[in-house]
Amino acid sequence: MALKYLETSQIIPSKGMSYTMYEIEGTDTILRMLTFIPDNDEIHIYPKPPVKKLYKPELCRRVEDNEFLGLWTMGEERKKSV
Repeated sequence: MALKYLETSQIIPSKGMSYTMYEIEGTDTILRMLTFIPDNDEIHIYPKPPVKKLYKPELCRRVEDNEFLGLWTMGEERKKSV
């Protein structure tokens, strides 16, 4: 079964827009997730997400796999350099 990538966004006071992206298998099973705050250049990756099922996936925006995977790679590289 093909994976799909979905995104939600919200404003975080004093930080700007925050985008949470999900790697989804099936209808709503979360395999990995990440949070990206572009204004602060922050990326947080969650290889073992705290939540396993995506609530209301129909409310999410679809994103390209390369957008998720690119941010994921950047997040992994930053973790190594800390």
